[in-house]
Amino acid sequence: MRRARILLLPLLLLLAVAGPAAAATAMTADAGIILDLAKSLTNPPPSWTGTDVCGGVSFSGITCDGAGRVTGINLVKLHLSGTLSSSLANLTSLQSLQLQGNVLEGDVPSLARMGSLETLVLDGNAFSALPPDFLEGLPSLLKLSMDNLPLNPWSIPDAIAGCAMLQTFSASNASVSGSLPAVLANLTSLQTLRLSYNNLTGVLPVGLEALGALETLQLNNQKSDGKLSGPIDVVAKLPSLKTLWLQSNLFTGPIPEFDPNSQLEIFNVRDNKLTGPVPPSLSGIASLQDVSLSNNFLQGPKPNFTAKTVDLKSGNGFCREDSGPCDPLVTTLLEVALGFGYPLQLAKWAGNNPCDPWPGISCIKMDVTQIKLPRQNLSGIISPAFASLNRLQRLDLSNNQLTGVIPDALTTLETLKYLDVSNNRLTGQVPEFKQPNIKLMTAGNRFGESGGDSGGGGSNDGSSSSNPTGSHNSKSNVGMIIGILLSVILLVICIGLFLHHRRKKNVDKFSPVPTKSPSGESEMMKIQIVGTNGHSSISGSVPTELYSHSSVDSTNIADLFESHGMQLPMSVLLKATNNFDEDYILGRGGFGVVYKGTLNGKLVAVKRCDSGTMGTKGLQEFMAEIDVLRKVRHRHLVALLGYCTHGNERLLVYEYMSGGTLREHLCDLQQSGYTPLTWTQRMTIALDVARGIEYLHGLAQETFIHRDLKPSNILLDQDLRAKVSDFGLVKLAKDTDKSMMTRVAGTFGYLAPEYATTGKVTTKVDVYAYGVILMEMITGRKVLDDSLPEDETHLVTIFRKNMLDREKFRKFLDPALELSAESWNSLLEVADLARHCTAREPHQRPDMCHCVNRLSSLVDQWKPTNVIDDDEEGGTSEMGLHQQLERWRCGDFTISDSESFSTYNTSRKYH
Repeated sequence: MRRARILLLPLLLLLAVAGPAAAATAMTADAGIILDLAKSLTNPPPSWTGTDVCGGVSFSGITCDGAGRVTGINLVKLHLSGTLSSSLANLTSLQSLQLQGNVLEGDVPSLARMGSLETLVLDGNAFSALPPDFLEGLPSLLKLSMDNLPLNPWSIPDAIAGCAMLQTFSASNASVSGSLPAVLANLTSLQTLRLSYNNLTGVLPVGLEALGALETLQLNNQKSDGKLSGPIDVVAKLPSLKTLWLQSNLFTGPIPEFDPNSQLEIFNVRDNKLTGPVPPSLSGIASLQDVSLSNNFLQGPKPNFTAKTVDLKSGNGFCREDSGPCDPLVTTLLEVALGFGYPLQLAKWAGNNPCDPWPGISCIKMDVTQIKLPRQNLSGIISPAFASLNRLQRLDLSNNQLTGVIPDALTTLETLKYLDVSNNRLTGQVPEFKQPNIKLMTAGNRFGESGGDSGGGGSNDGSSSSNPTGSHNSKSNVGMIIGILLSVILLVICIGLFLHHRRKKNVDKFSPVPTKSPSGESEMMKIQIVGTNGHSSISGSVPTELYSHSSVDSTNIADLFESHGMQLPMSVLLKATNNFDEDYILGRGGFGVVYKGTLNGKLVAVKRCDSGTMGTKGLQEFMAEIDVLRKVRHRHLVALLGYCTHGNERLLVYEYMSGGTLREHLCDLQQSGYTPLTWTQRMTIALDVARGIEYLHGLAQETFIHRDLKPSNILLDQDLRAKVSDFGLVKLAKDTDKSMMTRVAGTFGYLAPEYATTGKVTTKVDVYAYGVILMEMITGRKVLDDSLPEDETHLVTIFRKNMLDREKFRKFLDPALELSAESWNSLLEVADLARHCTAREPHQRPDMCHCVNRLSSLVDQWKPTNVIDDDEEGGTSEMGLHQQLERWRCGDFTISDSESFSTYNTSRKYH
């Protein structure tokens, strides 16, 4: 026993020594990390001396627990520079890291293992990048503040969803890009979300309504082109919200209704694109202290706020200056706009007089008689409020995206004579209109599908009347049997087509694109005529759609695609066009289908082609369009924004032109629903086109010949300003060779005679086509019209013939034109220009610069004002320069000291 005690004694002594050593080792591990941090700083705090990190006061700003683990680092506003060591992530007990107000740079190190971290503040440093695992493994984080950091662009990671206890997330002016992620809805403890002055785009996620504790939401002044956009409805569903800053973005739609018990104190949405009336529920919030609504498109009655600070005067369209009620007609039309969701397209429905007039509104004696809103991209429903316009005669809502049903209330409008709701997404049944001689246009909808009660019965064709004879029953039975057999056959066919479609879909994700020329344009008009040596002849057997060699060799397609940074991934274009939804189709023609899409909040036009169906010449046209548009930029040429190649897919992305084509405004008014262009509008469009072609011919870095100039290739914006499009047939002409032999390509009627017969192409080919367009704008007729007598089918021939007789020519004009004496004179000048442009010999045609000069003198006529300026100074404006100088020299004018030097120099120059 005594021996055992003797042996146990050294063991106890050993344990006594080892215990403190183990504790010292644990302390030393965190101490080593702090010492690493001191080395990475170029000017560490002066008190950081020695190695005793957790003992005493030598390492100021460092706090530790009883076990010697570092729990806090507070180095606020010490003007520290240098970097952060990567070993910081090993401080697994760290709860607070506060580094704001320094000039630390480099990458923020990984913090993924800091499971105890509750506070992370990095504001006002010079960090350049965040780690790939940023915000991963931080379940205890309560406060994250990283304002004013010059970081590389970064997006809020989905890993933030793991920070479920987060209460404050502030990253203003921190280079945040992309959209607000839906995972923010997981942060149910969040009280402050501040992301101002970043590069965010997209809409507010509807999931934000789950943030019941959110008190401050600041997303103002995004610096990206697209900014934040879409509706702001979700902010009204945040019950704890007190401060809302959304100013200087692109939010649209109306201000939502708020709960009367809302705690809102600051509401700032100025400098957006909000529309509609201000809801009384907002102005009635008792806690509201600061309201800013300026520079939007708000409508209806001016709200009356009791807040201390109110800013709403500038940039809105309230019906009155005071807070009184609007005119009843204004109230009714705003209820109509409510059905459409108060779209931005109707933002000009402002003021207190719809007959001023508002866009799309026509009045007679202060009663609305016509509402024309075709092709306005309207969504929503047709409001029953239309029925309150008891003098309404014509209602055109065609070619929009309206849903729901045709309200029964429209059948009560006794004066209604014309209703066009074609090409929308309406469902239910067409109600029975009892108005005599009413013209209904309802094609292109989804009537008969579920989607709500139409509120009215379908048309009655008498088929429901009873027949007492037995023959009717037997016929019905036979009809039923035939109907069943046909149904079975159709079912089998549909199943077969479905299986075929699925099999084909497995082979190729994207189906070939069906193509055809635009409606109303004959296939036989589009030509290419090729001879063995460049000479050609026209015959009835010409292929319907052939295209010329482009200026780009087909072997260089890979080089072309890599020559500039405009290539877009297919995933982006799929999202932009809702997976090429048929409802997004704008038109078809050439080798592709054109879809409307949205990229970064901007409307675009996406031309989709399939290389398997377009052939070699179609690929050449695709390449040519890219090659030309990357070299030319002009306000009257449609801009190419990007392109995409994916398997057989070839896609071009252009700026979106909401006004349609010139053809639709001239020859297809019945189908398009557009209002006829005035003569002033036509001249402005003609000048725009001339300036665009003048640029191609002589002002660009190289000389280009369009070769397919026609009204369907002239696009209009919402203000009816024109841009030339479709550059697939453009030919590059070197400065030393303005005349070339080439394959003939273009459209019948617009081809210059020498080009069609010899293949010789010069800039005068475009001048000829431009003259034809002027003739179409003057007459409102197509260049070739087979419905007319044979001797009148060709517009150029009959136009030049009718110009010989002034009275006959007047009857030949577009009947939609209303011409004053001044307009008639300018029309005659334009007609004379069109005649010269279509001369048979190219040398007899003017250059496009002449067309621009002649038209600009008609469109941009300068007239002197009645303001007297120079005459009051002694009549010097009527004197020549030498006379003025002579009078100065003779002392007739008194020259101040400040003027004497410049006058002296002027005198020396001219004497």
